[in-house]
Amino acid sequence: MLISIDGIDGCGKSTQVDLLTKALGAEQIIQISPSRWGKTLRGLASPTWEEQIAYFLADRAGLVPMLEAHAGNADTHLVSDRSYLSGVAYQSFESSLSPTQLDAINRALVPDYDLQIYLHIPVSKAMHRIETRGEAKTWCENPELLTWATRVFERWAAEHDYIAMVDADQTIEEVHADVMTAVRAASEAKFGRIVW
Repeated sequence: MLISIDGIDGCGKSTQVDLLTKALGAEQIIQISPSRWGKTLRGLASPTWEEQIAYFLADRAGLVPMLEAHAGNADTHLVSDRSYLSGVAYQSFESSLSPTQLDAINRALVPDYDLQIYLHIPVSKAMHRIETRGEAKTWCENPELLTWATRVFERWAAEHDYIAMVDADQTIEEVHADVMTAVRAASEAKFGRIVW
């Protein structure tokens, strides 16, 4: 199975990716990867939307063989910390490309995910988590961008049945339980059984 966990910064993605990876005995990747494109993007203090799209797409292209090997596969599992869905939400902010256009560009490149999980949390709660981490904020950790991204995530989750929205404003254990419920439902729908 190919599964992603997406959401705004501060929603608890990395924690839930780690828990799901262990629960499934899966492989794990992060988007942006440590490729030269990912490293270049991470090194930019305030990238333009054009730079974001160019580097994200170049980075994602290098992941396609791995994504394709797991998509629709009942025998191997890959959990991705973010997917193109985050690109649709974030890179459409102050961009001349709409979320729909960015979705089409990305979906032409990557295989269909068996499940995409959107961790939903109020922007105010996400910002509180970010501010209490004690780390310098990145260019994408600002309320305006996170508010925009939240609206896009919510719209995509409402309009696409391959995206499961999970309430991330709960305990880590409660969120994980809801994530596992969504993954079991996707496995049964796709393969007629639990595949791990």
